[in-house]
Amino acid sequence: MSTELFDIVDSQDTVIGTTDKKTAHAEGHLHRVAAVFVFNEAGELHVQQHPRDGKWDHSVGGHVSKGETYAEAAAREAEEELGITQPLKELATSLSGEEYSYERHLFGLYTCVAETGWKFEPNEEVKVIFPMALTAIRQAMIDEPEERFTRGFRITMAEYDRLQNL
Repeated sequence: MSTELFDIVDSQDTVIGTTDKKTAHAEGHLHRVAAVFVFNEAGELHVQQHPRDGKWDHSVGGHVSKGETYAEAAAREAEEELGITQPLKELATSLSGEEYSYERHLFGLYTCVAETGWKFEPNEEVKVIFPMALTAIRQAMIDEPEERFTRGFRITMAEYDRLQNL
């Protein structure tokens, strides 16, 4: 099995090197992550229960591979994790600054409304996902932010709200 490589970037999201996941996290190299918020027709956000610690997380999320764009990574991860192949809407990329660089990540944020008839099938990457009203997510983020949510999800949710003027 080969090691997946990632681009190391500077705070302006310019590629300055190459690394692997373990080294990036151990040595604090800034690198890219794509996140996708998948909504249902009722406007609820599908929230993933992270397999590592059970915390709630983006509908879809994953590292951007070396030479890959945020959009390519978001589409790849959406298909791998949830079987979603429809077009995604870009909300923001290169979310920079310390508040967006959890584990030295720069985020690209995308959204979509799941097509009618889409049904989640548990798989190796995602075991549990559930729809949740945005108001309930926001309240839970106030009540139990660190206990219930991944830091990356808290960061991108705040950015989503800002971009949507909520």
